[in-house]
Amino acid sequence: MKISPSLKLIALIVFISLLPGVKALGQIGRMAAGFSFASGTSFNYGETGNPGLFVKTWVTLNKANTFHVVPAITAYNRYKRSTGYSILTNYMFHGDVDLQYLFFRDSGVKVVAFGGGNVTYLTSDYEPLVVIGNGSITDTTDMALGANIGLGLELRMAPKWDFNISGKYIFSKYSQFVISVSGVYYFKSRRGAYRR
Repeated sequence: MKISPSLKLIALIVFISLLPGVKALGQIGRMAAGFSFASGTSFNYGETGNPGLFVKTWVTLNKANTFHVVPAITAYNRYKRSTGYSILTNYMFHGDVDLQYLFFRDSGVKVVAFGGGNVTYLTSDYEPLVVIGNGSITDTTDMALGANIGLGLELRMAPKWDFNISGKYIFSKYSQFVISVSGVYYFKSRRGAYRR
């Protein structure tokens, strides 16, 4: 089975994004999965799709549980445009590694600020149905490094569950605003996760 260069690059993004967690497995206390909604970007005469599905985890850096490294990977729904003459399909992927700081806590509500690095990977598949001599659109891929900054709200829902909502802005060749919602599962009890 031949693996395409696009899939190899996606696997590399996933590996790099989750690497901090792999190096500190004993410090991982929770994991999240959810949806991201991006303002999107133009690529190869098309747009990018919504929503995105993401997974992320937290690696604790201090005993007070206020600093974390947060790696995440997001795969967005495809954008597809069919004109009768051609079909254009675009895919977008994000890999992030952020440093998160908890600056407000009140019973079951926490407010966090975060910032870090971002990798945006775009791939576009162009299929001409009728050849009309326009060679300006072809299959293409691109990857851009960038940074992001944002704020998040973490709401306690149950002894082992949180609901999180966050907003961030990505600064890169493909700058965009992203809102994310997720459910968070704690592997340990909260007492164990917050106090060592």
